[in-house]
Amino acid sequence: MAAVRLRDGATFDGDKLYAFTRDTLPGYAAPRFVRIQDALEITGTFKQCKSNLVKEGFDPNLIRDRLFFRDDARKSYVPLSPDTFAAIQAMELSL
Repeated sequence: MAAVRLRDGATFDGDKLYAFTRDTLPGYAAPRFVRIQDALEITGTFKQCKSNLVKEGFDPNLIRDRLFFRDDARKSYVPLSPDTFAAIQAMELSL
């Protein structure tokens, strides 16, 4: 998962991010999930705090941030719906 904060006035474009990660990263390095946050929690040395993100996971029923899933069939990052989350949990949708 990648947790990001968008610049003021910027919008998230799942198609562009998918194309960028496909063209610049090996397949195993592209984030399967993207979480858009209003503010990133950082440490005193300006490192991103990841422990809370790991604890919260990627359940769209629990997380208020916008979550996106890398959908290889659509070639885009699409909103992670509760149905998609359930399919992942039931191992009906392969990551």
